[in-house]
Amino acid sequence: MPGPPPVEWLARIADALGKPPASARDAILTLLGELHGEQARLRERLEMMSSASFEGLLFHVDGVVIDVNERLCEMHGYERAEMLGPDVLRRCVAAEDVPEIVRRIAERYEGEYMATAVRKDGSRFRVEVQSKHGRLGNRPVTVVAIRDVTERERTYALLRESEARLRELAAGAFDLTVFSRDGIIVDVRGATERVLGRAAVEMIGRPVFDFMAPSAVPAAQQMIEQNRLGYIEVMAVHANGELVPTHGTVVASTLDGVPVRVTGVRDLRPALRLEAERRALEQQVERAQRLDSLGVLAGGIAHDFNNLLTGILGNAEYLRERLGDPEDLEAARAIGAAAQRAAGLTRQMLAYAGQRDLGRRDPVDVDELVRELRTLLDATLSKKAELELSIEPGSVVVGDRATLGQVLMNLLTNASDALADGPGRISVRARPVREVDARWDAAQGATVGPGRWVLVEVRDTGAGMDDTTRGRVFEPFFTTKEKGHGLGLAACLGIVAAHGGAVLVESEVGRGSCFSVLLPASAAASRGSGPIRATPPPRTCRVLVVDDEAVVRAQLRRSLELRGYAVAEATDGRAALAALTTAPVEERPDVVILDMTMPDIDGAEVVVRARAAGSRVPIVVSSGYLDVAIERRLPHGQFQGLLPKPYGPTDLVNAIERALAAG
Repeated sequence: MPGPPPVEWLARIADALGKPPASARDAILTLLGELHGEQARLRERLEMMSSASFEGLLFHVDGVVIDVNERLCEMHGYERAEMLGPDVLRRCVAAEDVPEIVRRIAERYEGEYMATAVRKDGSRFRVEVQSKHGRLGNRPVTVVAIRDVTERERTYALLRESEARLRELAAGAFDLTVFSRDGIIVDVRGATERVLGRAAVEMIGRPVFDFMAPSAVPAAQQMIEQNRLGYIEVMAVHANGELVPTHGTVVASTLDGVPVRVTGVRDLRPALRLEAERRALEQQVERAQRLDSLGVLAGGIAHDFNNLLTGILGNAEYLRERLGDPEDLEAARAIGAAAQRAAGLTRQMLAYAGQRDLGRRDPVDVDELVRELRTLLDATLSKKAELELSIEPGSVVVGDRATLGQVLMNLLTNASDALADGPGRISVRARPVREVDARWDAAQGATVGPGRWVLVEVRDTGAGMDDTTRGRVFEPFFTTKEKGHGLGLAACLGIVAAHGGAVLVESEVGRGSCFSVLLPASAAASRGSGPIRATPPPRTCRVLVVDDEAVVRAQLRRSLELRGYAVAEATDGRAALAALTTAPVEERPDVVILDMTMPDIDGAEVVVRARAAGSRVPIVVSSGYLDVAIERRLPHGQFQGLLPKPYGPTDLVNAIERALAAG
């Protein structure tokens, strides 16, 4: 409790002095005891306030410390007596901060500032200093409050480090990062130019809604008002007016220690483009798989059909040679003609299925090929069509002249039909190329890349096609014509793919179509080969016919025996191997007609085993449909010819003579 007022103390002293000596002495002693007790209580209160303070207190006069509290001694590790005097400043403050503090003392600065303090053991810590001037009695003094902010500075450093990590993470995960407070952009980082066509400085200080499409503002505004975090889809607006689909991830964070909303923005345009490309690729793969499955079906049908046609054609020719009645001859010719038409249809099916010609590939000059076809073109194309040719020199490809001619005829016929008997223009252009652009990623056929190619384009000004029709033009049996079987373009694709090329179709309704064909180029000059005429064998030639179809074996036997050949038959691959490797030498054949597709051992395996056993008999491979897997197993150079079914006696004899000559 506070003691009596000073006036009361003086009155009590005066009263004691007026008493007798003994009484005065007792009164003064009592009074002195009370004064000592009051002084002790005051000292205790001061010590309690000094020790309980969270801040260190220092009192100085022009830099000379006259008093400190206990907290300041604890902060620096000194005893109270060591903290008094003129040298305290240089002992307790970092040397680099001393000149600035001396200047502040000289200028009698009042206010806050930061400094680095030094403990007795030499360790340092950051302090916040607040200086204020006052008086102690009649003397002016400066009171300094010192607070240890080491933990606060460490927390701020961690916070700044966390903010930096957030910025780095946002920069790596998002296209741009927007820092906003109450819907106002306070900072923005990232590819603002690429995403929105604006510099970051243009966006800072403006509402986030200024960069959104009107339809996106209500949802964003509600999210801000409700202080919700999470995901949001926003249609942003580019500086050029383009709408930019974006995805935003909103989190709470700080920027320079101040709470903000951080929105990581991802531009969805690249993802949407990739998704569109993925869907297009899936559709392309699906279309290719569908065409492949149809190709397998077409090949299987053609194989069986060709076996039948081989018998029909052979027997029709046999009848023509044996019959004398004109009506009977005419009937035989009609059978042969119908079989030839059916054979042409199966050839188109086989071309679509991708059957490969295992014979020699020759250089074919596109310009020469078009000139050879010109007479046929004039008779085939619409009379109202204007044909435009532009063939650059050096447009020479590697392939089979006949089938490439079929490709050109089919494409030009298709272009003529697209004009629908109306006036129009059909242009054929060909030129060598080395680079292929991105359009060819959507092409069908073989995979193409940089190299030596010849590009052939057939363009018309007809009705054009919609997307659905364009996606199905190469399907067999699909046609938009009233008459037609839908195999023409399917055959084109198969022939081009077999040549290692690709076909690209570009078309729009009402703007015509362009069929582009890319074929491997050849630097050699074009050359052709005339047919080999059948000549009677110089001696009796033994021919082994290997086929699992009885009708084919019977027809071949009749045709060959009529022409002076000796014929033996084998119904499967095992019987063929026995005739080639284990039969007596005098009974072994001079040449073999070998069917490729048989139930037990196929033709490729027969060739491999026969050659391994040492047989060098010439072999002519015959097939109605040659599967690519079987083709790959055929040993290169181990057979002497290919005879595609169906074929007539002349083709058969020519193949035999070529094989004997090659063997």
